[in-house]
Amino acid sequence: MLESMRIAMVVLVVLMLATPMRAQQSNSNAIVRAFQLWRGGQPKAAIAILEPLLQAGARFDDAIDPGVGWNILGHSYLDLDKYAEARQALQHALEILRPIPSVRGQYASTLDSMGMREAALGQRDAAKALCAKARGIYVELGNPAGVSITSTNLAVIALDRNDFKGARRSLQNALEEAKHATAMRDDDVAAMDAVKSALALHDRKGEEAVSTAQEAIDLWTRAHGPGYFMLANGYLLRAQALANSGDYGRAIRDAQHALAIAEVAVGRNTIDFLSAEAVYARVLRASGAKREASRMTKEASSALVNLERRQCSSCTIDASGFR
Repeated sequence: MLESMRIAMVVLVVLMLATPMRAQQSNSNAIVRAFQLWRGGQPKAAIAILEPLLQAGARFDDAIDPGVGWNILGHSYLDLDKYAEARQALQHALEILRPIPSVRGQYASTLDSMGMREAALGQRDAAKALCAKARGIYVELGNPAGVSITSTNLAVIALDRNDFKGARRSLQNALEEAKHATAMRDDDVAAMDAVKSALALHDRKGEEAVSTAQEAIDLWTRAHGPGYFMLANGYLLRAQALANSGDYGRAIRDAQHALAIAEVAVGRNTIDFLSAEAVYARVLRASGAKREASRMTKEASSALVNLERRQCSSCTIDASGFR
């Protein structure tokens, strides 16, 4: 049985930074550097640059620079399961970018990220609405890469809602739009492969689920190395497919490896880690280790509910307020 996928953070950021006077130029260059670090799978390094810069109210020559900076900071927080901090950063970005017509792409990226934050906390309706609005903006802009990425995220949200028909529809749209994009990053393709694997897992197509999970694992590893946080999702998908085929030894190793990656990347007291534990428990149960599986399921479920409640305190967003 398919567990909820880890929300795939494959949002599109297009930097449009000015290069004015030296101090402001230095600040803009710092944002560019933070973007490169985040895009390279180093959110902690990006946060180390952006937090002191943005929270101190540094001056920028171009009004869009701080909006882009807050956007990247929000993405970085999301990668580390810091949802309260992500919301604040993304709200700052939305407030800055929304009134500027020339940066609709960045605004759409921020809406998409806010949507994925809501999805991670179980606010599925708000998540779908926000990501759909982001997708609509990319359609208006004629940006096939943006449409593909947001469609993939909508597919992930649909999977979390057990809306497999909707997931297939969104995935097909993502694949079609990707054909028209100038280039799709490894992260973007890996996210589509992960959705393919999840759908194959639901359809009991074991070999396809394993092969597409492997493709995602290979792409994420090539792009970011073996410790990248999204790899936990790939290994969990493969673990479930292997367990369904009766290969419990490999399934358990994959699930344990996913836990190890999540622990290093985001820590144990996080939604990502506890969700991975819940999947591991299912693999253990399938293998016959029912007592250990029951204990782990109970502990992980209780901790996850409490954590989501704390993270989501007053978190509901009215998506109708965004255009």
